[in-house]
Amino acid sequence: MPKFAKRFLFVCAVLLVAAAVILLCINIYLQSSGVQQRIRTAASRSLGAEISVGSTSYTPWSGLVLREIKIPEPGSPDRMLVEATALRLRFALFPLFGQRFVVTECSLFEPKLTVRQQPTGDWLVPLPPARTQEISVTPSGDAAPSSSTIKGPSFKAELQFFRLAGATLSFVDAKGHLILFAERCDIEAYIDKNLSATGSFEVGRMEIQGALKPRRISGPFTWDGKALDLSEIKGQLAGGEILGKCRVETGETSTFDLNLQLNQILLKRLFSDANLSPGKTDGQLNGTLSLKGDPKTSDSLEGTGHVALVNAKLRPVEFLSKIGEVLGIDELRLLQLKDANIDLVVHDERVQVSGTLTSENLQLTGAGPIRFNGKMNIDAKLRVNRKIQAQLQGLLSHNFVATDDPEYRQVTFSVTGKIDNPKTDLVDKVIGINTQDVGGLLKSFFRSSPAPKKTNDTPAPQPSNN
Repeated sequence: MPKFAKRFLFVCAVLLVAAAVILLCINIYLQSSGVQQRIRTAASRSLGAEISVGSTSYTPWSGLVLREIKIPEPGSPDRMLVEATALRLRFALFPLFGQRFVVTECSLFEPKLTVRQQPTGDWLVPLPPARTQEISVTPSGDAAPSSSTIKGPSFKAELQFFRLAGATLSFVDAKGHLILFAERCDIEAYIDKNLSATGSFEVGRMEIQGALKPRRISGPFTWDGKALDLSEIKGQLAGGEILGKCRVETGETSTFDLNLQLNQILLKRLFSDANLSPGKTDGQLNGTLSLKGDPKTSDSLEGTGHVALVNAKLRPVEFLSKIGEVLGIDELRLLQLKDANIDLVVHDERVQVSGTLTSENLQLTGAGPIRFNGKMNIDAKLRVNRKIQAQLQGLLSHNFVATDDPEYRQVTFSVTGKIDNPKTDLVDKVIGINTQDVGGLLKSFFRSSPAPKKTNDTPAPQPSNN
């Protein structure tokens, strides 16, 4: 082998060994308790919360990797607000000679964020603190509050690209019930020097109260350091489409403004996603929703909404279907709606509902509040036309009073209790007596009496006078 080749291989081997030794020394340095503490202190100061890091390593191809990251809830160190598998920082080497720490990529892998409602009703949302000054990084790794306190050269930190991969988000109310869950959340963002950002997001799957299950929610976003704008939200729900936009502002007073539009949502699929038996349910749902307020407090929420059903067939709530079964009114067993519109107003931790459901021979109207805890108090009316009136027993007709439309008569009733267990006095109003047993007394009262036994119509023979 030529001498030049031998010398070249020797130099390469020396460089490889030197690189391996340097890499080993860097990792030993990063694993030292002092450096680990400085990393935790700098990260905690930047995030405004305590943070723990399981281990740290560095390689030229992977960059700086922090593993087993945890941020506990304030006041509850045993419960985690944020957990992440790893945080990877890739940075450019040459800018270091110019006292610039340029992070070309920051990736957070499989983070789990849990937002809990406090007993006061407020939400513990980890909003970032307002940035009041630029953070510099000293060669030892400490964040410096201002350049005037630094002795020796300091490094100006820059972040160019951020990625969040496979995140999971959970909102838990004060009673420990999961009200919102999202998984497979991905975010990519390019960061400007003024810390504004432009990027995109995607949520693979979401569940709201275990009933609504949107899929593949995505769109672009911008962040200017104070406000987050989601200008073009797109997603899928029960075979239909979700469109919308959202703006969140942070600071001393946090606010959000959300506008959504629902198009051609399939009712049968919607019932199935909510783990309800769809039966003969059919048709589509269109709607709009506007909400705004402070994301940390539920009592600040306010907004409006509208829902319209198209060519809908619905199995009504149990008390209506039982009335239909007892009275023989098929339209109360399965509502085939010609027109269905519901308006919503959100204010003071309640949803004010007013709506009308109209089928061929009857009409249901209702208005009243539904509180955020599920309790409701709805004043309703059941209107029936002459065809249905003819099906009712004579003793019931006087309980339906005249309306402004001579074709219809109506009975007023109320719906109370909770959404998952409604109670009503409709039965009492219809039959005019106080009863709680719809399936017993009422059904027995209206059930046809047994047919009389057949008898021989031939008259009995008369005794002979002979």
